[in-house]
Amino acid sequence: MASRAHKERLLFELNGTRKELIEESKRFKPEEFDWAPRPGMKSCKGMLDEIARMEKVCVSYVTTQSRPEWDKAVAFEGNDLQAYLSALEKVRVETTQYLNACTEEKLQTPIPMPEAWQTYFGKTVEPEEMLRWVTRHEYYHLGQLITYRWILGDNPYKRQ
Repeated sequence: MASRAHKERLLFELNGTRKELIEESKRFKPEEFDWAPRPGMKSCKGMLDEIARMEKVCVSYVTTQSRPEWDKAVAFEGNDLQAYLSALEKVRVETTQYLNACTEEKLQTPIPMPEAWQTYFGKTVEPEEMLRWVTRHEYYHLGQLITYRWILGDNPYKRQ
């Protein structure tokens, strides 16, 4: 049995994680969207913001070897959940377009990392690894959102 191409595996993970993220985010009531369990913790809104910006910055880097400024990387057209989900979708469209245009060779050919990122990634990284990082980052925040919902009384084990 032939293994799936890296881009197929990446798209599968990105799409699966995003589907869960959207479903979980939609469980937040409007008054809970900017809530966090403790001072200094990110809210649902804050996590969705970070997910969008991280994906945009990382995918921009593997595409062009330049990074947009963090604060300017993503434009949100409002402060509600729908505005944040819309921004996430726009960023994901760009990621999907990049992946669909990639060859296996391009995904596996290392690119130089900015000095600030070398502590985490090393001096070079394959674009495929950077996209796996994007997925891991989103999945990490998905787990936080599930925990937040649980704190608010929505036990995921009791859902039907």
